[in-house]
Amino acid sequence: MYERLSVNEREQMLSLISTEQQDFLVNELKRGRRTIFENAMRDEKISAIKSVDISLEDHELTVTDWMITDFIDFGFGNLAGQCACKRRLRYQFTVEHQKTGKMIQYGKDHLSTFLNIDVRDINGVIDELNNIDHELDELLWKIKHDDFGYENYEKVPDKTVVSKIIVKHIDINVPLLDRQIYRLIKAFDKQMEAILEEKKKIYLDLELEKRQQDRELLENYKREMKQIEDLWLAERNAHRESELKRQQLEKELNEMQLQEKKEQNAAKVKASEEMAGNGASLGEIAYALVLNGVHSAVEISWSLVNNFNVDKRISVGIYGRPYIYLDVLLALKKQVEKGVY
Repeated sequence: MYERLSVNEREQMLSLISTEQQDFLVNELKRGRRTIFENAMRDEKISAIKSVDISLEDHELTVTDWMITDFIDFGFGNLAGQCACKRRLRYQFTVEHQKTGKMIQYGKDHLSTFLNIDVRDINGVIDELNNIDHELDELLWKIKHDDFGYENYEKVPDKTVVSKIIVKHIDINVPLLDRQIYRLIKAFDKQMEAILEEKKKIYLDLELEKRQQDRELLENYKREMKQIEDLWLAERNAHRESELKRQQLEKELNEMQLQEKKEQNAAKVKASEEMAGNGASLGEIAYALVLNGVHSAVEISWSLVNNFNVDKRISVGIYGRPYIYLDVLLALKKQVEKGVY
């Protein structure tokens, strides 16, 4: 439902909100990232530092003196980052020696070598960082669309059970995250159930003790119980309708994004056709697609099968790739050997 923002888009939206909101969001982002970095560096699998693309002094080889201090995702297809080996990157990590202040920029592959851990562990760190960025995007979207969700907090009868971070969001005038709203809804449901149970107990005690003597009082309790039940049911129905609307909006957004991706792919194919020219070889077309932003050999293979006059057979193997996949790999390898890719 919430559109993922690029680094520039996120900074632009941050510049449009109040200083207090900016400070809160940026500090929460930094705090969350710092926790992820510290957890990654505390992993018992990190036992030694391995020098990669940069020389280290003997006193810089101690594991505990290094810390991941920054991470930038430049966005899909954007290689604005740079590794210490000079390779262009989408994902760029910064590691810093806590005593000397020496900083090194690495991609995830060379970072895994530097920390002497599996690259899958680095992918796990990236996933956690992306979740934090996604929540920031959610909050910026909600600020822009004036969707703060505070009404869910106001409905909770006993607010002492509400977490401090939710109250902090409200004090700073920052929207509530979907996961925080879900917790408030659960707290509301639980407290309403407890209130109803208490009312039922009072009702039964009075009925057994007084029977007909306090009929009017009992009727009042019945009406009160009915009002509470009606309120609860109304809130549940409202939440159900809101969830259905959210799902519809998410479906429409996914369809728009899918259509946009189709249009982008069509534009890349057209640009590649014009760049390669009539009678171009498979390798020339593949390289033209790379120049137009298609970097996956599998994606290039499918684009050739779907849009160009090439072998359209599909492998029956577990990956189900086009037969020309190996030809594409060989063609791209030749471009690398020529030094043009």
